[in-house]
Formats: sequence, structure tokens, C-alpha cells
Amino acid sequence: MKKLFSTYFWGDLIYNIKCFFKPRQEWLTDVIPDTHCDKVELIPTILFKCLEHYVEVEMKNDWTHDIGYTYEEELALGYVTQEYVDRVMKVDEDLLVAYNWIKEGRVALKQKIDDAYPAGKITSDMFTKREGGNYSMNPIPEKESDCYAEVTRLEAILSKKDIETMQIIVKYHQFLWT
Repeated sequence: MKKLFSTYFWGDLIYNIKCFFKPRQEWLTDVIPDTHCDKVELIPTILFKCLEHYVEVEMKNDWTHDIGYTYEEELALGYVTQEYVDRVMKVDEDLLVAYNWIKEGRVALKQKIDDAYPAGKITSDMFTKREGGNYSMNPIPEKESDCYAEVTRLEAILSKKDIETMQIIVKYHQFLWT
């Protein structure tokens, strides 16, 4: 009975109803696929989108300083210490490295991976139908396996850089609020 007379209860209920119809994190729900997606792909997608939103939207608000802000005026007035400024600048620098990888480096490397695949391969040439309706993959000619070696090398680089970027995001996750 106490709940029914609590202003917090009614305010919270109204807020939850509003959020049901207009989600507050809609920018994130847009990148999560409606279909099945393995966590191997979902985790980087979510982390990368969180950093993108932080840099592109949250840091552009009137009440926040953009990434790379030098704090010269605050430092001169004694509002902040040099130690604080150095720490914030290091965090900003690392986050910008991660952001640039997500927006530019990753896109370019994924294009290189797409270009490394052999051209003109028809799916029907790659598989042979067996008894019982099952398929088996035909051996890859040695000439084409070199192309796949390049794809594998580039994918290893992509994975390594993605992991480094995710580590940066997780390391500084407590700084990603405005």
C-alpha cells in the first residue's frame, strides 16, 4: 500500500512507460541485428558503437568539452591540476586512436579483405552434391589458396586491431559519461 502513495513509484512508472515507447538508447538498438548474431560479432559492434556515440554525439553537447580540449583557461585559474590535464589528455588521445581505427582503419582493412578474395568464383563450382543431399567442398586450386592466405593474414590483422581497440574502450569505460 505504501508504494501506491509514493511519488517515486508513480514517477518511476511513468518514466518506464515513456522509455518503453521511446527508448533512450535507440542509437544502440539500431546496430543490434533483429536476427541471430553471435557474441563474437555482437560484442565489438556494441563497444564500437558506444565509442562512436560518445565521440560524435555526447562530446558535442554544450555542457561538455570536446575530445582534445586543452583546459588552458581552467589550468591558469587553478580549477584543475596539470596532473589531471595530463591524464585527461592521455585518455582522449587513446580514445581518438580507437575511434579513428573504427571509422577509418577498420573500414579500409575490411575493403582490402574483400578485394583479396578471388574474383569470379561461382558457388556451384565450389561444392559437389553427395548422396543423401549433403554437399562437400571441392579442393581449392593452389593458385587460389595464395589469395586465401592473404585473406587469412588480413583477417588476423583485423582481429588483432579490433582486440586492441576493445581493450582501450574497456580500459577507459568509466570516462565515457557526460
